[in-house]
Amino acid sequence: MARLAIMSIGDELCIGQVVNTNAAWIAQQCSELGFEVFRHVTVGDDRDEIVAELRRLWERSDGIITTGGLGPTHDDLTVEALCEFLGEEAIEHPEVRARLEELVQQRGIAAREQVLRQAWIPRSAIPLPNPVGQAPGIWVEREGKFLLALPGVPAEMRSILEQARERLRSFRLQRGGAIRLSRTLLTAGIAEADLAALLGEPAQLLPEGVRLAFLPSFTGVRLRLDARAESPAHAEALLEQALGRLRERIDAYLVGEGAEVSLAQAVGTLLRQRRETLAVAESCTAGLLGAAITEVAGSSEYFLGGLIVYSNAAKVELLSVPPELLERVGAVSREVAELLAQNVRQRFAATYGVGITGIAGPGGGTPEKPVGTVWIALATPQGVQAQRYWFRHDRAGNRQRAVAAALTMLFRHLRALSPSDAAVHAVGN
Repeated sequence: MARLAIMSIGDELCIGQVVNTNAAWIAQQCSELGFEVFRHVTVGDDRDEIVAELRRLWERSDGIITTGGLGPTHDDLTVEALCEFLGEEAIEHPEVRARLEELVQQRGIAAREQVLRQAWIPRSAIPLPNPVGQAPGIWVEREGKFLLALPGVPAEMRSILEQARERLRSFRLQRGGAIRLSRTLLTAGIAEADLAALLGEPAQLLPEGVRLAFLPSFTGVRLRLDARAESPAHAEALLEQALGRLRERIDAYLVGEGAEVSLAQAVGTLLRQRRETLAVAESCTAGLLGAAITEVAGSSEYFLGGLIVYSNAAKVELLSVPPELLERVGAVSREVAELLAQNVRQRFAATYGVGITGIAGPGGGTPEKPVGTVWIALATPQGVQAQRYWFRHDRAGNRQRAVAAALTMLFRHLRALSPSDAAVHAVGN
């Protein structure tokens, strides 16, 4: 098994000023290539600490990927640390310098030493071009192991890692040994404990060599299958066998397959297939549902728009909710949610309308309508349906769960109408 360690570099990561999303993305990509990611480490901008951590990880791993500390400023210390770790000097790479000079010329600024210093890399290293930034990636192989240094800027890190993918794949294949591959399924509308009960004992359900992990979140429970085998083909065969058994049991709750699939993406796929449209009216979520829908590229094909009707006055003026109804049943009610869904659908001439109204908290609750009470309605060409939820979480959690519940309601309706689920199950692969 090729063991991989990931080291993130930067004071901003250590103190929590920046959330470390780079390490998660790198681990996901490398796991798909068959590496066993066994260690994540974060160190500050201190050369001695970086060198010490590199030495420790080198003894225990087959490869190290670092992210951060490559750049033009005084706190970018990764190159210096790499040179000390490798026991060699830095040299200026002419191709990297030429590209940096071209960049500064295009921007009409002087070729400052701080910029050009990024052309210096360890003598034995291979520079990897940075198409969206300045500092190159750095690739080193020795002692049958590799070290890949990437910038910390996410877009630059991802772009360079994509270029290095074939190097990583080749190294993994040459290394041989057991390989580990993973697949992910997204479910919605079922709690983690209920899903576990539905699946039963994993040892009895899954073939030998496959493990199952539950990854719950506000938007649903992801199931990750890990297969370990002596070849990629054998691992893939084990995963396909395991996936088939899981699909049989959880089909009613299955949204899609793939680490990147989302509820909003699955809803968009069905709307696009059916050439139908959507509009939303949001009170307690205040635009979060619309934001989730439009995070999906191409959502303009089916999402017509939405209205944030946070106050009662907005509900009355923008979506014609009668004041006497608000006075009689309150804004958080089945009747108001249904009107929001019906009227926003009509106003935008959409196929479907979604209405959300609730009490996100921390205040505003009553014994009859405690904090976390949310009504969600879906208006369709056939009529309107509504459901009451009680999420009982903090404000942010209540709002996120309301968005997930609305998307789940719409997804289930669309899927019930769809003649085939095959396209949905392929989303994200």
